[in-house]
Amino acid sequence: MILHGITIDFDDRRTCGLLPDLCLEWDEKYDELEDNQNLIDYWDNNLKKVLEKTNKIVSGNLGSKAIVYSAQEEAIDAIKEAFKELELSTLDYNSIIKCDRCLFYDYLDENFIPPK
Repeated sequence: MILHGITIDFDDRRTCGLLPDLCLEWDEKYDELEDNQNLIDYWDNNLKKVLEKTNKIVSGNLGSKAIVYSAQEEAIDAIKEAFKELELSTLDYNSIIKCDRCLFYDYLDENFIPPK
């Protein structure tokens, strides 16, 4: 199944090219991008906006990447609205690595138990 949504790679400096205002205080010589509090806050705040509208998402952390995707139109619209600075991409649901504590939301897996 193909999902539509957003991936932010906290280990790829090109992320700052997509969201330059969030990286004004980030010094790539001394700081890790994954420690950029502005970028972390951007992710957290926009994910909350999506969750206020729907929980029909697949979301979590896959290595250094934070993802939020869905196949449901209402959820895709909520993702698009919350992360309006970014373009949606596609992801095959079957390519998502399933591991303990990787995903926090997975509406497509009826046996999914979120980590505590």
